[in-house]
Amino acid sequence: MIAFSSLIVCSVCSCKEDDNEVDEFPNWKDTNEAYFSNLYTTTKNAIAKGDTQWKVLPGWSFLPESATIAERNIVAKIVRTGTGTETPLYTDSVHVHYDLRLLPSTSYPQGKLIDRSYTGTLDPETCLPTKFAVSGVVDGFSTALMNMHVGDWWVIYVPYQLGYGKGNSDIPAYSTLVFNICLAGIYHPGKKVPAYK
Repeated sequence: MIAFSSLIVCSVCSCKEDDNEVDEFPNWKDTNEAYFSNLYTTTKNAIAKGDTQWKVLPGWSFLPESATIAERNIVAKIVRTGTGTETPLYTDSVHVHYDLRLLPSTSYPQGKLIDRSYTGTLDPETCLPTKFAVSGVVDGFSTALMNMHVGDWWVIYVPYQLGYGKGNSDIPAYSTLVFNICLAGIYHPGKKVPAYK
């Protein structure tokens, strides 16, 4: 089993000299690359020893030749195994519960919360999921979904190459994405995605 303590990222609080503001994400690219590389290696070793709580899944999309083996994969920790028998296709739509965090940083020891589909604590039995197209999310999230069954609950770690790359308005460049996902429904093209009850 992988010990989370070996994967914790230590960040040092630093201040900008000109305005005394805290640098929220110091050495962010190096921190994220080292974190994911270590997680990938530790996970592969755990799987080789028979640990079935973790998965390494190759990203479905094309990456340049310069991408390392670690950068071409996502890592998934299985929280709960569902009872579904099929997995979504790239052309499908889904109902999911999810939240998205970054790695721990100066002001966010649990990782900055970027987005989530629920309020309070995630309880798949009582929370209402959100719906979207599998093709409408970043490659790492799509990769996970296309390997999940209804009822599966995973925490996935997505390297920035399969995430937001150089960032967007909410996410700093080179961020490893940490998704907490529970797949609640799969809908093939041409089938209306119902309102969740």
